[in-house]
Amino acid sequence: MDRRWFKGDTHLHTTNSDGSLHQYELIDYCKKKGLDWIIITDHNFNTVEASYSSDGLTVIQGQEITGENGHVNVWGAKVPFDPPYDLETMDGYTKLTEAAQKDGALVSVNHPFCSNCPFRMDLDAFPMDCVEVWNTVQHSDNTKCLKWWSEKLLEGRHLPAVGGSDFHRDYGPLKLLASPTTITHAVSNSPADILATVKEGRSIVTNSPESSMLFLTVGDAALGDSIAFTDGLTGSITATKLHRGFTLKVYNNDKLIYSHKASAYEKAHTAQFSIKEKGFVRAEIDYTLNTPAQKVLGFAEKTFLVAQGAPVPETVDKLFWAFTNPIWII
Repeated sequence: MDRRWFKGDTHLHTTNSDGSLHQYELIDYCKKKGLDWIIITDHNFNTVEASYSSDGLTVIQGQEITGENGHVNVWGAKVPFDPPYDLETMDGYTKLTEAAQKDGALVSVNHPFCSNCPFRMDLDAFPMDCVEVWNTVQHSDNTKCLKWWSEKLLEGRHLPAVGGSDFHRDYGPLKLLASPTTITHAVSNSPADILATVKEGRSIVTNSPESSMLFLTVGDAALGDSIAFTDGLTGSITATKLHRGFTLKVYNNDKLIYSHKASAYEKAHTAQFSIKEKGFVRAEIDYTLNTPAQKVLGFAEKTFLVAQGAPVPETVDKLFWAFTNPIWII
């Protein structure tokens, strides 16, 4: 069956935990944003008793298991226990997540390199279906997670990446819903199809619902697929809405095999490239902050993202605007 692209947000909060909007206010806001699916993930609470559709918007059941040792999203099935939870150890977390996985849930570790609320357990050992590489509006903690995820791919680990806005509220003109947006390549926006494509790595993450798209193929393989390596194997990348100064990059493992920096706004840019070796291919769009933007980012991180007494992260001058999950070359 033909696949289509569906825009969604994996990480949302309501007044049932520490969000500012009631469930149905949040759903209306998501519709106005043009989203096709969302997952409501209140802290230690199942706001959505069962996934449902509201005027074409798929609302998927979820919960963010929240403790001092880390935050973990559970999507698509209830955590079959009631709080308070025992989250002093990894076993306390996995008791909850593995029980939900048996009922069909997906598990994602959230913002593992967050300066404010990091993941304090063994990230490599935690049994997850995917990882939240991009959390809320872009900042330096996300670059650490992208680096870690890339290293896991190089080790051969098939670990899909997602983004989540972690929306609680807007701050005046700063609109945070669906920033970033996870866009899945699915047959439909039913809960089962959306979660299956997330688990299979058939998605990209981009800055917002209206932001750049990345269309990556290798031979007849698309995101999440595997294709045999052969001499002369080629791929194709199309990036939309490239702003001046944005750089499109394609990696074959850790090797940069294609790069293009936009000298002016480009509605779309398409290129072909050759595959050098087995492993994987992925793409991303990067951009460089000017000095004033770096100062604004540094102030925002120090003010909002760093826990009291925690070290202030070194402000980066380069961030990513969009990225794909990999195509595997076997």
